[in-house]
Amino acid sequence: MGRLIRSSEAVSRQVLVDELFSEADDPMGALRWSLAELRRRTGLVDTLGGNPVSLALGVEVTADVLDVAAGVVTDDIIEGHFLQGIEVKGSPGFESWLLIERQRVDGEVLSALRQATLRALSGRQFDRAVALAGAMLRQAPYEEGAHVLLVKALASSGDADAAIRQADASEAMFAVELGVTATPAIRAAARPTVAAPIPGIPARATSVSLCEAGLAALSAGAADAGVECLRGASAAAEASGDKELLGRCLMELGTALVHSIRGYDDEGAVILASAVDLAIDAGAEQIAARALSELAYVDVLAGRRASAAEYLQKAGGLAADDPPLIAALAGIEAMNLTDWGRLDASVERFRTAVEFSRNAGAVRREAWNLGIGARTFYLLGRLDEAAEWAHRSCALADAERWTAFRPWPEAWLAHVRLARGDDPRVVREAAEETFALARQVQDPCWEGLAAKTIGLTHLAEGHHEIALDWMKNAGTIYRRVTDSYTWVEVDAFLAEAQAALDFGDADRAEAVARQAVAIAAKGSMDDLLDRAQRLLKSAV
Repeated sequence: MGRLIRSSEAVSRQVLVDELFSEADDPMGALRWSLAELRRRTGLVDTLGGNPVSLALGVEVTADVLDVAAGVVTDDIIEGHFLQGIEVKGSPGFESWLLIERQRVDGEVLSALRQATLRALSGRQFDRAVALAGAMLRQAPYEEGAHVLLVKALASSGDADAAIRQADASEAMFAVELGVTATPAIRAAARPTVAAPIPGIPARATSVSLCEAGLAALSAGAADAGVECLRGASAAAEASGDKELLGRCLMELGTALVHSIRGYDDEGAVILASAVDLAIDAGAEQIAARALSELAYVDVLAGRRASAAEYLQKAGGLAADDPPLIAALAGIEAMNLTDWGRLDASVERFRTAVEFSRNAGAVRREAWNLGIGARTFYLLGRLDEAAEWAHRSCALADAERWTAFRPWPEAWLAHVRLARGDDPRVVREAAEETFALARQVQDPCWEGLAAKTIGLTHLAEGHHEIALDWMKNAGTIYRRVTDSYTWVEVDAFLAEAQAALDFGDADRAEAVARQAVAIAAKGSMDDLLDRAQRLLKSAV
């Protein structure tokens, strides 16, 4: 039943026989008996027939795996893995399908638990938030985001001691079991949601002043000072009782945590979810839409496709009178489509996003949409358009003095040049400058992408060992933080696996390709998953 439920299309009888009953004396007979038994036990007398085998559950039958895929978490919190305890030997086809599907379902379970935790926190259902975050931690004990959310849930419930104890335990686990130091995000999650307001000054005036000061500090590059001002602004807004002001301050604080400080996406998401609820209650739809757009962006980076799409849909329904935000939503949606592997649809959405950005006069957003869109054209093999968009993105970034973004379009321009056959040494000179810039702005994603690009230039010259070192370095760079861009990480794994295969190191290629398969399946990166599976087959 699980094989049929989790298949996007009806499965032929021959495929089911090959995967599940190939060793039976009468394979087709065994399949017929199994389908009849399923009909008897489930009461689905009008389904599980035909060839390919059709399945229609109807409204009277539920399946927990379908609920999770839809983001539904009931009072009985779902834990465990898809078809846990079932191992089918002697059927490579089914084993491969089950391996990938388990990763997909794991991703859906974690996404559903995460969204439910955020809803519980924003709804001040702290006991449920603790239970949900605890389930996340048991499901994925080595993902730092689960630890951050559990600590934040405990702190939000008012149990500061429990939050600190959990932070201690989480940090110790990472040190003992993984041999790494946890990022400061876990410890920071133990602090109160907002800082105490300044006494003796009207709360509303304090909030407005601190919010403006915080935004000014962020604009000047003083991230820590800006975040602290916004925490104070949020505390003062809460004391003032002004829900709209509090929603705005929390939206700005959550956005700052997502964009200005590495490793704080999870805390930022908690704060943004609260901002959404407050803003909607206050009738401040634009604030809610902006917070939803940031939640969508966080989920795109992490590979939570369905929840990102849901946030985008909600934000789109609230952003009717905000042209820059509409441009941002279109670009984030296009980015999500690219990562999902839906490249043709992504191109059309990027064209719309660029047009929206230009009409709104949002120059940085136009540069961003052009730069992210250049990658999509490259993946489609449309090199002229990729180069044009990358060049335009760089020009607009220069005009805005937006140095921090330049490494992204520069890296994809280097990819285009290599694909066109340009001299790898010349391309490498530019790529090394991009790498230095990315390191200077301290962006691990941009830095890792530039490192991978340098590796590709060495690979083009046949310097396999040097290329492999650079690509391995790229993966190490990405994993410096817990909120890196998963698509870029998998892309680097694929480049490393391909280089290892070309070099004749099949064992390394297989190991890296397996990592790519697991992350791509969990993050619903269908295009990268196909590439990873092909590499894995070539390596084994």
